[in-house]
Amino acid sequence: MQVGASGFRAEHAAMLRMPLLPKTSSAATYADIGSFDRAQTVAYLDELTADKGFAEALAVSSPSLHHALDAVRRKAGEARPKALRKLAVSATRYALRAAGRPTPFGLLAGVAPVTFEDTCHVRLGSSHSKSVLPDGGWLRGLVAGWESDLDVLCKLRVVTNDLAFLRAERWVLPAGVEQEDSGTASSTRSGSGRTVQEVSVKNTGAVGAVLEAAHHPCPVSELLARLDAAYPTVPAAAKRKLLLRLVQQGFLLTEMRPPLSAADPLSHVITVLESIGEPDAASRLASLSALVDDYRETPVGTGLHRWHTAVEAARALHPGEHPLQVDLRVDAEVVLPSEVLREAEQAAHVLQLVAPDSAPPAALREYHAAFTERYGTGQAVPLADVLDPHRGLGAPAGYPGSERRLPGADAPGPREQDRDAVLADLALGAIASASLEVVLDDATLERLGGARPAPSTGVELCVQLTGTSAEAVGQGDFALVLSPVMGSFSPGSLSGRFSHLVGGTAALGGTLRRAADATPDRDALHVDLEFAPRSGRATNVTRVPRTRDELIAVGCYADRSSPAVRGMRDLALAADRDRLYVVDATTGRHLVPEFPCMLLPSMSPVAVRLMREVSAMSHDTWPLWRWGSLTAAPRLPRVRHGRTVLTPARWNLSDPALRDSSVDDATWAERLAAWRDRWHLPDRVMVGDGDRRLELDLSAPLHRTLLRRELDRHSNLILFETPEDAGCGQGWLNTDGKPFSSELVLSLLPAQPAPEPSRKPSFRAATAPPPRHDRHWLYGRLYVSTSRHNELLTEHLPRLLAALPSGVDRWFFIRYIDSEPHLRLRFHAEPDVLAAQLTPLMLDWVAQLRRAGMAGGFVLDGYEPEEARYGGREAIAAAENLFHRDSVAVLEQLRLLETEAIGADPQVLAAANYIDLLRRARGDAWTDWCLDRPRNDRAHAYFREHRAEAIRLLDGGGLRAALGAAGATAALDALDARDEALDAFPHLRLPRVLASVLHMHHNRLIGTQRASEENTEAVTRALAQIARGRRRLPR
Repeated sequence: MQVGASGFRAEHAAMLRMPLLPKTSSAATYADIGSFDRAQTVAYLDELTADKGFAEALAVSSPSLHHALDAVRRKAGEARPKALRKLAVSATRYALRAAGRPTPFGLLAGVAPVTFEDTCHVRLGSSHSKSVLPDGGWLRGLVAGWESDLDVLCKLRVVTNDLAFLRAERWVLPAGVEQEDSGTASSTRSGSGRTVQEVSVKNTGAVGAVLEAAHHPCPVSELLARLDAAYPTVPAAAKRKLLLRLVQQGFLLTEMRPPLSAADPLSHVITVLESIGEPDAASRLASLSALVDDYRETPVGTGLHRWHTAVEAARALHPGEHPLQVDLRVDAEVVLPSEVLREAEQAAHVLQLVAPDSAPPAALREYHAAFTERYGTGQAVPLADVLDPHRGLGAPAGYPGSERRLPGADAPGPREQDRDAVLADLALGAIASASLEVVLDDATLERLGGARPAPSTGVELCVQLTGTSAEAVGQGDFALVLSPVMGSFSPGSLSGRFSHLVGGTAALGGTLRRAADATPDRDALHVDLEFAPRSGRATNVTRVPRTRDELIAVGCYADRSSPAVRGMRDLALAADRDRLYVVDATTGRHLVPEFPCMLLPSMSPVAVRLMREVSAMSHDTWPLWRWGSLTAAPRLPRVRHGRTVLTPARWNLSDPALRDSSVDDATWAERLAAWRDRWHLPDRVMVGDGDRRLELDLSAPLHRTLLRRELDRHSNLILFETPEDAGCGQGWLNTDGKPFSSELVLSLLPAQPAPEPSRKPSFRAATAPPPRHDRHWLYGRLYVSTSRHNELLTEHLPRLLAALPSGVDRWFFIRYIDSEPHLRLRFHAEPDVLAAQLTPLMLDWVAQLRRAGMAGGFVLDGYEPEEARYGGREAIAAAENLFHRDSVAVLEQLRLLETEAIGADPQVLAAANYIDLLRRARGDAWTDWCLDRPRNDRAHAYFREHRAEAIRLLDGGGLRAALGAAGATAALDALDARDEALDAFPHLRLPRVLASVLHMHHNRLIGTQRASEENTEAVTRALAQIARGRRRLPR
C-alpha cells in the first residue's frame, strides 16, 4: 500500500524539554568508587557536585541528599565507608539525571518554546529563569492550620463540598485528601492503618441546615447566626466546634484554598487573609512571598543562599521537607525547519495505520454495559446517583473503593491476531539476522494494518530530534526518535502546565479549541475543570490556566450560583449504544471537561476521574508503538519508517539470576555480561520506569550498580537503546561544543475535521427514580453456556411454561453475559403465588436441568424495572407486556429454526422481525427511521452476502408470509399478540425506546453479540433503502 498523505497537521509551536547540564558533565560518573578510600570518595563527591547550578538543583530537588553531602564535607573523617558509597551512588543518579533526562523537574531540567520556519537556528545561553510556587502539599497544610483556628475560620466564607451525599441518616464524603496533607478524618487511612474509603457524619438537624445553607458561598458568621436562631440553648462553643469539624473533615471548603488555575497561590491566600482582617498572618505570608521573589530573580547557580532563606522562612510558617516547588525556563532560542513537523506528521500517520484496534478500557466497557442495562440509552442520570454504590452502580472497576469486578481480557480479534503474527515475523527475522532494526516498507504496512479511517482526535507526541549539528538538521539530515513511553491522545496534556513558561494561556487555549473543533464532539460544550487533587503535592503538576468561559468545579471551593459554573448537582451521566457521556443534568447537553494535564488517575476524586475517562471514550488511543503479544520478549528490534524511529530497540531484563540479591557485585556483573552477550545488549541504554529514565553506560561500574538498584525496585524492567544510538547523534543542541539531550513535545491535530456523526447524541434530562425491587416479580438467573441457550429455550423452558400457576399473567426472558453466560427469567404474579407456587416449581425445574447436565448455577434476585429506559414508571407495565409477547414470538420462531421449517439465516430473520415491529410502530415511515441511521460498511458486507435471501423475504410479503408458508399458525398468532402489545405501548414512538425494543428482540432471538446485531441492522437498513426506492420508482 502507498502510505499517502498524513491525516495529521502539527501545531506550529512546540515545547523543548532539556536537562540543565550537557551530556559531557557526566564524565566523572565513570569512576570506579568500589576501590576508593574515604578521602577518594569525598573527592569524587566534590567533583560530582562542583557545578554550582547542579548544587542548587540538588538542594531544590533532594534537600536530604544536599544536607547529607554538606555534612560529609564538614565531617569527612567521621563518615563510614559504606554510608559514603551509598551517598555516592545517590548523588551519581542525580548527576546522570541532570545530564541526560529531559523530563522537567525542579532545576534539573526545564522547558523552552520552539517555533518552525524554513531555516534552523539554535542559541543556548545560561540566563535561565525560574518559576517558584508554594508546594501544594505544604500550602494545603498551612491553610488547614489557619482553617483550624476558630477565630480565623469564623471570618471566612465556606461552601459545601458537593462530593458529599446523604445516605440514610448520615452525610457521606468519599475519601479525599491524603493523611500527610491534613491529618483530618477525611484521609484515606485510619489511625490503625486500615484503608478508609469514605468519611461520614450524622445528619443532625444542625448539620443538615449548615450543609444546605452553604450550597453557595456563605460566611461562617452567617452560618453561626442561623444556628443561634435555630438552637438558642446550645452553647456557642459547641456550634463553633461543629463548623470546625465539618471543615476539618472536608464537608465544608473555605475560600482560602487556591483554585488550580491560580497563577500565584500565595497571593490568593494573602488576599483572603487581608480581606478578613488578619494583617499579621497576611504580612508573614507576604514576607515569604518577597523572599520567594528574591530567589526567583537569582541566576541559576547563584541562588543557594536565597533558596535556603526562603525555605527556612516557609518552614517557620508550616513544617515540610518540600515547602517550595520550582520549574525551569531554559535560556534557549530554537527555530527548527518545518520539515521536522512534516516528518512527525508522517510518523503519527504510520503509527495510526499500524496501531491495534482502538477501544475504551475494559472497565469502562463493562461500566457502559451496566449503565445501559440499568438506565437504558438517552436518559441522563445524576452523576452522584450513578456513583453511589447503593443507589446506582458505584465506581467502575479499578477505582478506589469500587467493588465491581474487572471483566476478563477479551480474546484477540482476527485483525489483532494477524497483526501479532506479522510483528512476530518481523521481530524474529531481525533477531535471527542479528539485526537491531526493522524497516517498515509499504508492503509491511499493508500486512500490519492496511487502510484505516482518518484520525478523529489529536495526539501529543514526545520525540527526540537527532542530528550531528544544527546545520545538518537545517539541510534535512536528521532523524526523529519517538518516545517509547510518553505520549498523549489529548493535545496539551504534556505541555499544559508549562504554558506560562513557553507560550502563554492564549496559545494553549488556541490549541485546545482547534483540537476540540476537529473531533466528533465539536458541537458539545467544552468546559474547564477545577477540583482538589487527592494529594496536595499533586497540585504541583496540575496548575493549569483557565482557557474556557464555562467551568465544572467539583469538590473544591467555587461559586456555583454563576450560570457559567457547574457542580455535582448540575452533572449527569448518559449513554448511547456506543459510549457514555457527561451531560448537563438540566438541559441534557453534552459536556466535555478539558484539563490539559497528565495527572495520575488515582490522584483525582472518583467523579473527576470518571468524567475525564468518559470524555476520552471516543479518542483514538495509539500515540505509542505497541508490540502486542510480543511485549514480554527478551529483545525486540528498533522499528523505523522514513527518517523516524517509531520505537527504539528494547530489552526485557527478566532473567531471575540477575535479581538474586544474595550474590556479590562481581558475580552479578559476570551474569549481566553473559546476558548481554546472549541478547546483544549495548553499553549505552536507557533504564527506568515510564518517564523516569536514566542513561547508563554499562561499561562503568557505578552505572552497573544503578542498574542493579533499578532491578531491585521494579519487577518488570525494560531497557531501551539511547536516542543517540537509534538516531543520528545529539550534536544539534549544544553550546561550546557540549551537546545536550533534548525532547520535543508536539501537538498534532486531525488534518481534516472528523465527520459529523449521523445522529448527534441527544439526552433527556431527568432524574431517574430510585430503583425498586418489585415483589410482584420472580427473577432467576440460570447459568447455561451460550451454545445451549436455544436448546434450553425450545425444549426445556416450555415444560416450565406449561406448568405455570394460573396467577402468572406475564413472563419474559433475556440472554445475558456478565462473568458467565446465563438466561434471565422473569415471571409476574401476586407475591403469594410467586412464593407458594412458582418458586418451588421453578426450583424443581432447575434441579431437573442440572441432573440432565443442561444448567449450572441458579440465582434468585430482585427485579429492578428499567423504567427510565422505557418511558418512566407509567409506561413500564406496557413495556413488560411487550417483552412477554416478544418472548413468546421468539420461542415459536426458534422452534422453526431448530426444525428447519423456515430456512432463513437467523440475522436475516431478525431483520424481518425488525421490519415487522417498525411497520407497526411507524407505518410507512419505517424506512425513514432506518435510513436516519448511519451505514456500517463492515456489516453491509453481510447484507451483500445474504442479499438474495433478504430480498426474497421482502418480495415475498415479509415475515408473516414466510411464517404462513411454513404453516406456522402458532408463530403467526404470537405476532398478532405482539402487535396488540405494541399498540398498547404509546411510548414506542420515542426513538430511544423503539431502539431498545429492537435491541432486546435481537437479544432474545440471537444473543448479545454486537457484530451480529450490526449485521441485522445493516440488512434492515438495506431493505428499507430498497423499499423506499421502489415507492419512488414503481415498477
